[in-house]
Amino acid sequence: MADTDPIIAVVPCRAGSERVKQKNTRPFASYQGGLLELKLKQLTRTPGIDQIIVSSNDPAVLDYTAGFARTHQDERIVALERPDELGRSSTPMSEFIDYVAQLQDTGTMCMTHVTHPLIGSHHFTELIAAWRAAAARGHDSLLTVTKRQTFLWDEKGPYNYDPTAEKWPRSQDITPLFEINHGAYLIPFAVMREAGDRVGHNPHMYELPESVVLDIDWEDQFNLLEDIVRAKELRGISIL
Repeated sequence: MADTDPIIAVVPCRAGSERVKQKNTRPFASYQGGLLELKLKQLTRTPGIDQIIVSSNDPAVLDYTAGFARTHQDERIVALERPDELGRSSTPMSEFIDYVAQLQDTGTMCMTHVTHPLIGSHHFTELIAAWRAAAARGHDSLLTVTKRQTFLWDEKGPYNYDPTAEKWPRSQDITPLFEINHGAYLIPFAVMREAGDRVGHNPHMYELPESVVLDIDWEDQFNLLEDIVRAKELRGISIL
């Protein structure tokens, strides 16, 4: 089933960002519709995506999404109004995940975020192929990760290497850890409901380069990523 299940992209865009005002729709580099416009263009250029649901309690996001769908005559795009109680900053993520799990009876969800502007259509194409291959091997979900093979400490000292064996081992000899970077989650809706999570019981970790998963949580990150995108555009490098 996983090799033929439709892929349903889910893009959460709640209203009222406290750290980056109007981050979803304010102009970003050459994109007057902001990060939302960019992500919609990236997703609509991904052949393996069958539907795109933008979940929001922000009228500006819903209006822009509906207008984008009309302008591009793309029936795959759905502007779905989210209940306000699921769009507050205080809403536990687990409640929103339970809500998303009920959006479709069948198919595979691909949750991604506008705040990862450098994850483009070729990355999504690779992710979908990786998911289908992982599902064939028995995995029930996929999540993107960043490999960390650096010197990590906790309050007791070195965490991921043994300084009694070698005080400063080569970084490539350190046992790697993997940071969930929230670039994308792929999981069948049925598995999502059963697990009560966007990660199943036997997930496949898919590495994305750190340069690709740069994320926007703060105003200075918005400005930095905007500068990076502008520099790429000047060099003729597409991020779509």
